[in-house]
Amino acid sequence: MDFKTMTNEGLTHLALSELHTCQSYYQRLFYGLLELSDVTNTTPIRSWAASFNHQAKLHIRRHWLNQDFDQIDSSPIETVSLFEVKDNTRSFFKTLENIITLGLMNDETYPDTMTLTLNFLFLHAKRLHLLTTELTNLEIDLPRVILMDTISTEEVIPAYRVDSKAIFQLKEDKQAPIRSIESQRDKKYEELIQKGHLWISKKEYDLARESFMRALNFQETAEAYNLIGWSYSLECELEKAKKFCLKAIQTDPAYGAPYNDLGSYLLAEGEVNESLKWFELAKNSRNYQNREYPYINAGRAYMGKREFTKALQEFSMALTIAPFNEELHHTVQRLKETLAKSDLYVHEDEVPPSLF
Repeated sequence: MDFKTMTNEGLTHLALSELHTCQSYYQRLFYGLLELSDVTNTTPIRSWAASFNHQAKLHIRRHWLNQDFDQIDSSPIETVSLFEVKDNTRSFFKTLENIITLGLMNDETYPDTMTLTLNFLFLHAKRLHLLTTELTNLEIDLPRVILMDTISTEEVIPAYRVDSKAIFQLKEDKQAPIRSIESQRDKKYEELIQKGHLWISKKEYDLARESFMRALNFQETAEAYNLIGWSYSLECELEKAKKFCLKAIQTDPAYGAPYNDLGSYLLAEGEVNESLKWFELAKNSRNYQNREYPYINAGRAYMGKREFTKALQEFSMALTIAPFNEELHHTVQRLKETLAKSDLYVHEDEVPPSLF
């Protein structure tokens, strides 16, 4: 296999995956409108259906089948139902998949053609999604794209676009054939998570939240949902913060951070006993890098209950996990001194053993 064949195969794999993502997006929209709503015969939906059906036919004939422009442009716009468009769209995607899989594209124009098609499909999907949002109460999941970039707009549904240069670079890049789709998603996901943290440091919480939400387009992770909740908590919107913690837990029950954060929000609301339940779940989670946090927060909760011996036990356990935390060292020492001077702490065996 020569290098040219390898690069084409790598690009084809990515292009097909992006098309499948887009097709799934259309299927969710069609299912919502046809099965879960009664707006399919409204003027806006019928107008979109006729326009998309007509333009999709023109697009594939012009850019993929190289048919004569004048003959194509003279074809009339037909009135079609959304049911018919659903079936036609399935055929449209199947035709594209066959052309790409069989290698019937021109190597020189392939990046530009692929760019036009992806942008065309995602543009019309966005228009249908906006109509769905305006006409119904349905919540349709956004696509988790690979090649496309999300473009921030004032509308609730983001725009998705890709530059032909990006596809061309993938074609020319010697590493493209061995890059997995997951690695492409991972890279964009990490970039957006880092950008969100940067906005947090600048106290631009709306922009941070937008970055975390965009990251979900590439990977639906408990981390991203939890970070969205965190951004809300920094604006004292604890109900929204708790909602996203629960979404994070639902996404990955083994991820510890949302249990701890949810407990923290409950503690801030004065729900001390309830918060302790969530801190315990955080301690026992399988995936948690900052495992000292739930012990620290449980210590704070017990301090609020004036159960100082239990608080000392929690802080001391946290210190075994994070022995270089100077502030925690001082907290433990002060608490020991306070207990030693009070009636709450009489017997030496009630003191947790020295950890340092």
